[in-house]
Amino acid sequence: MTTPPEIQDGLSTQAIMFADVSGSSALYKQQGNVSAKQVIDRTIDLMRDITERNGGRVVKTIGDEIMARFEKAEDACRAATAIQQQCQLANLDHPGDQTAVRIGMDFGHILLDEGDVFGETVNDAACVARIARANQIVITQSLVDALPSRLQEYCQQFDRVNIKGEDSSSLIYRFLWESPAQAAQATQVMSANHVTQKIGIRQLELQYLQQVFIITSEDVPFAIGRDHRSAHLQVDSSLASRDHCRIELRRGKFVLVDHSTNGTYVKGPDQPEIYLRREELPLIGEGTIAIGRRAGQEAELTIHYRV
Repeated sequence: MTTPPEIQDGLSTQAIMFADVSGSSALYKQQGNVSAKQVIDRTIDLMRDITERNGGRVVKTIGDEIMARFEKAEDACRAATAIQQQCQLANLDHPGDQTAVRIGMDFGHILLDEGDVFGETVNDAACVARIARANQIVITQSLVDALPSRLQEYCQQFDRVNIKGEDSSSLIYRFLWESPAQAAQATQVMSANHVTQKIGIRQLELQYLQQVFIITSEDVPFAIGRDHRSAHLQVDSSLASRDHCRIELRRGKFVLVDHSTNGTYVKGPDQPEIYLRREELPLIGEGTIAIGRRAGQEAELTIHYRV
């Protein structure tokens, strides 16, 4: 008899999910070993059952975490959504045993070997699982790309990170399982542009002298500095460092990160000017970014921003 492809050892393309009970250490301290273990075991059993009912296989349990694999990306998303929803309901049924789960997923080539799974996809799924916070599902671009076009669920651009082993940053997404539509209809994923319009992932506009720069998640990190070879926005002044500061995307927000010698002055809406030197600050609303000197003193050192 031929062994089904989904359980053969060897190379395969699948979705990998890590689902971790968040805050288990605190739960042991609050409730004691026996009670806490019962809560965690109940959550692990719940996650296992949901995984199998959505076409997945639990590869192994690692402490308070499960690792699972799915042939289809949409099955992984449905399972992750159901886990979060059912854990939320369980907390209502057991108000004294509050638990939360964080989930990370990737899709790509894996190596099956005697029931275990290996490869870059496994490593990347584990990496984004560590980035996720309690009650969050964080997924990679590869998983978003693997979802069929007919599905239209919300995937929110979340961050750019250096996933383990990569030299450049990769865009990751937060899967918005909490949306009301999610409880009533099948999993959907929108394009990045559609998501931007639908759920408010905004762009950052920079105005400098006669230039206007429109920055989206695809354009970060965006470098500002004196070096014309590396800076996207060049400031030709001795007060500007070669790599003075950068705009990055963190947790869905644009963040200014200063690397300079003379520092950067940021003034936002209804707040005093903030001096940054080797520090970072989220950009909110609109205001000014002054390079090496307070805003308003020299136009060639002042950048206006609007989110």
